[in-house]
Amino acid sequence: MYVADQSHWDFINSVMSKFVVTNALHVEEFEMISQCEAEIIRMCCNMYHGDKDTCGLISSGGTESIILACLAARERGKERGVTMPNMVMSNTAHAAFDKASFMLGIELRKVQVTKDFRCDFKAMKGMVDSNTVLLVSSAPEYPYGNYDPAPEIAALALKWGINCHLDACLGSFINPFIEECGYKLPFKIDFRVPGITSISCDPHKYGMGPKGVSVLMFRNSNYRQYQFFATSSWNGGLYATTNIAGSRPGNVIVSTWAVMLKTGREGYLKCAQQVLDACQGVRKAV
Repeated sequence: MYVADQSHWDFINSVMSKFVVTNALHVEEFEMISQCEAEIIRMCCNMYHGDKDTCGLISSGGTESIILACLAARERGKERGVTMPNMVMSNTAHAAFDKASFMLGIELRKVQVTKDFRCDFKAMKGMVDSNTVLLVSSAPEYPYGNYDPAPEIAALALKWGINCHLDACLGSFINPFIEECGYKLPFKIDFRVPGITSISCDPHKYGMGPKGVSVLMFRNSNYRQYQFFATSSWNGGLYATTNIAGSRPGNVIVSTWAVMLKTGREGYLKCAQQVLDACQGVRKAV
């Protein structure tokens, strides 16, 4: 498995120290931070085969990205009159969905895995109703490392006209290179799958960036708009944010941008090859 050496972390520290006082909330004062943020999002959208309309935002980590994806689904559901929203997923989905359920008042419907520890799509299908606002597909999930059947789940979401979130936080900088590394999955796990409305991807995992940075991507701005917050009624003036946090450290954004440029596509391909080969080695040994 790839392990970044000390020079890598020294590089990150040197970049972060130069921007330690920057705040991504103040976009006009720190324009460079906004530019780096936009480029990180676009690089990740390209990795996951987004088109010119694909967009996103940067959050503090995978948990926040998941909460925001759930918020967008809940708010979109309100447009069709849903007042008691629920979301359906395998019980292997990340605990951040439990947190989102607690914070946002969305009923959580989990199905048990099959005997081979995989997502039971048939059971998921049976739990969807007119109050469902979100279906979840993990790529891969944490407990067993299996991939949920993204095309089937996304097609079901498309049929119902609801959101489908692909949680790719764990596989973020591995998934896009699987085929190039000589390995295969039985289906696509990116925006080439119709029905996937959002994807979460973490540069602070195999992207080798600093903690904590996650990218939440949306198929287009129509899906992204539901999780924005803005108020003009505050006596302090206009207040608007792209995610849960107000002030956000700009130095982690700039250093993530620097790491992604420094590593480059070939660097990430090499890292993915090492991880996938190690995984295959474990399989053979077992």
